[in-house]
Amino acid sequence: MDIMKTMSRSWSRLALCLLAIPVLLFSCQKDDTPAQIGKYQDGFFIINEGWYGHETGTVYFYDHRGDSLRANIYQAENPDKVLGTITSTLQYATIFNNKMYMVVKVGGPLVVVNPATMKEINRIEPLPGNNGVSFLGLNDDQGLLGTTNGLYLLGLSPLSLGAKVTEITGAIGDMVKTGAYLFVGSQKTGLVVLNNNTFSTVKSFANVQMGPVVSGDGSGVWAIAGNNLLKINAQTLTADTVKLAFTAVSPYGAWRSTAITSSTRENAVFYAENKSFTGATRIYKYVVGNTASATTPFITLPEGQYCYGKAVAYNKAADELIVTTLNGAYTGNINRVLFYNAATGELKKTLTYNGWHFPAMPVFY
Repeated sequence: MDIMKTMSRSWSRLALCLLAIPVLLFSCQKDDTPAQIGKYQDGFFIINEGWYGHETGTVYFYDHRGDSLRANIYQAENPDKVLGTITSTLQYATIFNNKMYMVVKVGGPLVVVNPATMKEINRIEPLPGNNGVSFLGLNDDQGLLGTTNGLYLLGLSPLSLGAKVTEITGAIGDMVKTGAYLFVGSQKTGLVVLNNNTFSTVKSFANVQMGPVVSGDGSGVWAIAGNNLLKINAQTLTADTVKLAFTAVSPYGAWRSTAITSSTRENAVFYAENKSFTGATRIYKYVVGNTASATTPFITLPEGQYCYGKAVAYNKAADELIVTTLNGAYTGNINRVLFYNAATGELKKTLTYNGWHFPAMPVFY
């Protein structure tokens, strides 16, 4: 009888354990459901300049789960905040250390938000020269602010404007960091290479109009100078050049982040045949070692569409090229976001939003 009782208790315990397994599995699965994803995390952002003289810039979000654009998300999450005045232009944004830094030109502020919620965290205003243009994060505590009046250090924790970097003057453009160096677009010089600790000038490249962007493997930096594509070695700072089918023009008349981006899946770089800040209809993909690819268009936009703003950006999450266009070479009220297969150049889909928004650039996590 004792043996029977012992066996009965053992079977009861086993049955309870078996019943508990689905509960445990369900609990683990529940923790990993999409509900854990932030409100604005499963997708990417479109930064819009705004209609100058009528309204401030706006932020749209491409929601991957709904395959749609969500409009005016900054305004929706911060109803008591504004991105400058109606004569300011939201021109640049990037995500660094889980924060989005948005730079508003022409009298606007530098605004920091949590990209997952779009709630504003902090801001600085006014900016030097009353005209900020770009941001580069360096580490947990420090960043750089590009302006039309030079380059400035930024404290990030807490947010504060620091000293001017005396090694570089005039209008600043795009900036990247790789290895021991900072690469800073400059209207006066072209491209200035700074030591990332001392901010002293190490080297410069003249006549650079587009870039810089870091190559997908981090080994170099891409830029365009005149009709030459430059691949700058991130360690030796020597440059290989490839001839292009066009001559790039300066972006500084009305600065926008330039239309050049790199792939993380291939040793390749994409760039638009720029016409100042807008108007391009051809996009190239140079694959390292294939010189013909530098002069043969990879993508020709659909008829009646023209690149605007940065326009060309690589989405590494989907190996896609995201292209923003208007229905006019310099202005238009039909805004489109085109999704291209970055490997083949196939147009996968197009999303349209109407109104005088003027897309400045896509922003990815």
